[in-house]
Amino acid sequence: MTLNIGIKILLSVSIIILTFSSIGNKRSEEKSESFYHKKYDTLSETELAKMFDEERKYFDSSCTEETKKAYEDIKRNKLVFFHYFGMVESFKGNAEMNSLLKNYKIEVDSALYYCTIPSSLQNCYARIMRKEIDRKFGPKFIDSLRQISEIQYVKNNPDKIYRFEECDMVSRYPGDKDYNDFFVNSKRDFWKKTEYPIDYEFRKEQDLYSYISADFILYKNVKIDDIKTYLSFQNKKNYKFASYFINQLKNFIQDTQWIPAKSSGIPVNSEMKITIHFK
Repeated sequence: MTLNIGIKILLSVSIIILTFSSIGNKRSEEKSESFYHKKYDTLSETELAKMFDEERKYFDSSCTEETKKAYEDIKRNKLVFFHYFGMVESFKGNAEMNSLLKNYKIEVDSALYYCTIPSSLQNCYARIMRKEIDRKFGPKFIDSLRQISEIQYVKNNPDKIYRFEECDMVSRYPGDKDYNDFFVNSKRDFWKKTEYPIDYEFRKEQDLYSYISADFILYKNVKIDDIKTYLSFQNKKNYKFASYFINQLKNFIQDTQWIPAKSSGIPVNSEMKITIHFK
């Protein structure tokens, strides 16, 4: 039964991926509709195992064909760089990267990376092309162009508000080395300036934590804007203090000398979030 469930899950994901690949990846082989849409829920374990084996053979065959095609193109002095999408690191400056690659007569394409398929059997054309690019221009060539393209992207988008994950992972709270410091020090400093009201009812040991949080925009000129607060008390009686704590947090955010975020080492506008837990 475990084998049956495991194969069903893997095939289900793979079928979805293959269908998507046939649409999004120009180099995907065309297969009949029945290959993608077999009703595997009605198949026995033996039949499922056979189908899984057929799928493996398909990818093995595709890799062989892609490998042959890659070497043929290389002989014709054709080089192609691939942007990967899926369970991989994403980049902002793909358009800028494409422009840089054109200067070296390197074409651009895209490929999907699938976590359910052995890496040795997917994107074989792309992997051989990357090896040839590294051989011809050096192993650090692509990384150096990527750094340039990311910087160009930031310069080309001076007014963009960057998401947290698009920024360099450096704390924006003054005096902190990393975000572990931020979580500790921001809470400490908030409570230095904020007192609990006399009749505030504190959290009992078995209670869940209550909290207040805020999202805001931190501009590269250190201006703060668009503060949005969210508050939740496990003890409903404490909601009478909601406006007090909201004002305290807003004042704390405005009074803090935040350090502007950076992307590729350049100061940028960014989203920020802070959360404070109540006792």
